[in-house]
Amino acid sequence: MTQLASQQNDTASGPETTAPEGRLGRLKERGPGRLWQRVWTSLVVLAILIAFLLPYEWMFASGLKTQSGIFADISPLSWKTFIPVEVTFENIIELFVGRGVGRALLNSFLVAAFQVICSLVLCTLAAYALTRIAFKGRNVVFAIILATFMLPAEALVVPLYQLISAMSLQDTLLAVGVPWIASAFGLFLLRQSFEAVPLEMDEAAKLDGAGHFRIFWSVILPVVRVDIVTFVLMIFLFSWNGFLWPLVAIQSTENTLVQVAVAQSVSPGALPNWGLTFAGASVATIPLVILFIFLQRLFIPGLARTGLK
Repeated sequence: MTQLASQQNDTASGPETTAPEGRLGRLKERGPGRLWQRVWTSLVVLAILIAFLLPYEWMFASGLKTQSGIFADISPLSWKTFIPVEVTFENIIELFVGRGVGRALLNSFLVAAFQVICSLVLCTLAAYALTRIAFKGRNVVFAIILATFMLPAEALVVPLYQLISAMSLQDTLLAVGVPWIASAFGLFLLRQSFEAVPLEMDEAAKLDGAGHFRIFWSVILPVVRVDIVTFVLMIFLFSWNGFLWPLVAIQSTENTLVQVAVAQSVSPGALPNWGLTFAGASVATIPLVILFIFLQRLFIPGLARTGLK
């Protein structure tokens, strides 16, 4: 009996003593492989980060150099190419004092804010109607709206200019923002988000006596607020980077937008002042970078969720 009990104790304690040793051995075997995998992954991510950020760093550094300094540091390629040795603010002063880029930045911000607010109101209401109100042909209506997104902007310049001329809006900031507040892309983005909200939430709100506006404001919008941030950033980005339509719609210097002002800093027929051009591109990029840094935690998940059902 004592021998049988000792054998049972050995068999019972065997897995407990050998199992941790076995797991430890497997971890030791997999440890170097996992370590090298993490090292290679970090190196790949670092290489991608450098490939994307290095051109921007060169642009920012070149904006703080003179014309001769840019050409002197660009060849041969060295650390001086990306880090200015002799910093000068002449290009920044010329942009804001001589070229009026400060006014152009304000104009771009006003147009972008106007377009974001109007597009947000229009597209959220349209997305609610297309996902929450059952009517015949709503998929056809959405398909027609989505088809307008495929039209190139160049094909719309002439009819849009005729339209704003008939409305006496030419050479105004409203002429830049009004034609683009009905965003087919924004409607598609928000429709995907609204469809992901369960219909049971609407039914529960209706049982409590809520109407369409109450459901829209108190039920749907709080759920899709992350996707709304993505929508706001995308519309702001499209408006801020607009060039062709602001170039056609605006003729006066007082209403020029920042992208047009940066392009006009290069005098036609003369040697381009690359320091001034790089400084203008940097000034136009910095607001977008700051906005993305503060909202990236909401922007990336919202973009991923609206793109994948």
